Amino acid sequence: MNQIGERILAARKGAGLSLRALADIAGISHTAISKYEKGEITPDSDMLIKIANATGKSMDFFFRDITIGSLKPNYRCKKSLGKKTETKIHAKTLDWLERYLEIEHISDEKIAVILPDRKDCHVDSLNDIEKVALRVRMQWNLGLDPIDNLIDSFEMHGIKVGIIDVDTKFDALTFHYDDTPVIAVAKNIPGDRQRFNLAHELGHIILDINPGLDAEKAANRFAGAFLIPEEMMKYELLEKRRTIDINELYRIKHKYGISMKALIHRAADLEIITDNIAERLYRLFSKNGWNKKEPGKGFPNERPIHMELLILRAHAEEKITRSRAVELFGEPLTNILNEYNEPEMING
Repeated sequence: MNQIGERILAARKGAGLSLRALADIAGISHTAISKYEKGEITPDSDMLIKIANATGKSMDFFFRDITIGSLKPNYRCKKSLGKKTETKIHAKTLDWLERYLEIEHISDEKIAVILPDRKDCHVDSLNDIEKVALRVRMQWNLGLDPIDNLIDSFEMHGIKVGIIDVDTKFDALTFHYDDTPVIAVAKNIPGDRQRFNLAHELGHIILDINPGLDAEKAANRFAGAFLIPEEMMKYELLEKRRTIDINELYRIKHKYGISMKALIHRAADLEIITDNIAERLYRLFSKNGWNKKEPGKGFPNERPIHMELLILRAHAEEKITRSRAVELFGEPLTNILNEYNEPEMING
């Protein structure tokens, strides 16, 4: 398989198309597309334009210099993903990461990864996780305050974060590329759930978990502790409570960016409320349909901006063309540079 063939295959998988489906849309025989993908023949420009239009890709995509190859990410999902959906997620994640790495290369800028030493993150019990979460906050100079922008904090410390527009069963995935932690999270989910998924994945990245512990429970405990430390949880709710008002949970949710249900779980973990009280609150959520959509105004989503800033800077400094900038932004953001006329640059 040659580079063009690899890119055609990636474009097709990213669009969630079979060979025959792509052939029908592009008006090309599926046999020809199969041969293109295998590198047996090379498509001419007219054929490549048809494939680009059918898959929603720019021509630049097929000539991109940086290719990653295969990865083995760990998925976080509400339900099992079908093979087709997983393939689509994988392709979209690779496409985003390749664009990210390319603009880093063009800009000659890469942020160093800043995480605690793994030996300092060993946990033998769920209670040990509280100290590890606090250690990360202190190392990142976050203190105990609410984290206004979680994605920004991740990016500032070298963790690459991408937003992937795919199936709603998908929550997040994590892997390492050249020793850099990479997290991709679903686009169309509530902001509080997005933040919990990010913190959960950070737990998987840094925790050295005793084999006797459930890794998912450990990552969940880390997520809660990272988003709202024990000291602040007890400041907001006190040490012991006989019950908690839903309006309290709503206000704390919007202060710290963590769901009301996760706050109930956290209160039970820290023994602020008993398990019986937590169960009663869970039943209330289930009865009112709040497990799917919590009451009141939703918490806003976040989006990574470091990659966008690198692209805009490279375009302003004439390191890349306008069309190249649009291609590096990717499909969700292709209109950004077209919303305005060419901006006037102020020279110092």
